[in-house]
Amino acid sequence: MEYGKIIIPASYYKEIVEHGKLNLPYEVCGLLAGIKDKVQSVWPLENEIKSDRRFFVGEKKIEETIKLIEKQGEKILAVFHSHPTTAPLPSSYDIENHFDEHVLMVIISYKSMNPKVKCYRIKNDSYKECPILIKPTS
Repeated sequence: MEYGKIIIPASYYKEIVEHGKLNLPYEVCGLLAGIKDKVQSVWPLENEIKSDRRFFVGEKKIEETIKLIEKQGEKILAVFHSHPTTAPLPSSYDIENHFDEHVLMVIISYKSMNPKVKCYRIKNDSYKECPILIKPTS
């Protein structure tokens, strides 16, 4: 996988943006899985702490989801989560708690009328923006 971009089919892109909208004012989270750099499945997860500033998913639920992803022959490409009232930039909390430098972070911001979606590679306590390519759904 090229760790500098992610390709998301338009239908999945719309799904994650809608998931965030439907759960406002709370943050949402989930996993994007696929092969190489192309997303082939979306795994919304429940934010168990119902917070507008943090998300948390229990270890058991994450392990179950990872097993399902691997059973499909896919791997985790990105963790997505929302920022209900702030810009789509990784917070210090996001950076500190990101579990794998090979997994990208996608952030959906609802700060303005039109949601903004950004993607980052988190490495060594810093971040670098990566392109998101939205592929038309055929």
